[in-house]
Amino acid sequence: MRLVVCILKDYRRVEEILLGFVELGVTGATVVDARGMGQILGSEVPIFASLRGLFPGSAVDSQIILSATTEPKARAVVALIERVCGPLDQPGAGIVMTLPLDDLRGLKPEIQ
Repeated sequence: MRLVVCILKDYRRVEEILLGFVELGVTGATVVDARGMGQILGSEVPIFASLRGLFPGSAVDSQIILSATTEPKARAVVALIERVCGPLDQPGAGIVMTLPLDDLRGLKPEIQ
């Protein structure tokens, strides 16, 4: 099992990604609103406000999509995210990673 973590600046992509999850057979995900380092430093720490330009898109909240799935589906999810968001090596496109899950409890067997 893998945990897919996707951090998006463009909230408009979330729905398209979740619909793609359904098409891939990924039946569960959690979406969390988040604030990045640039946004916090730029707005809450006055000395860093002048550095705001170093953090592109830092004025916008991010969304984090979390999903536990099988390794083959995790690879397909990463490919889906790149299709939706564009090349992830471009600034502001998003970040995606997968992490191994050594112990996972509480999911229905058909999800695993």
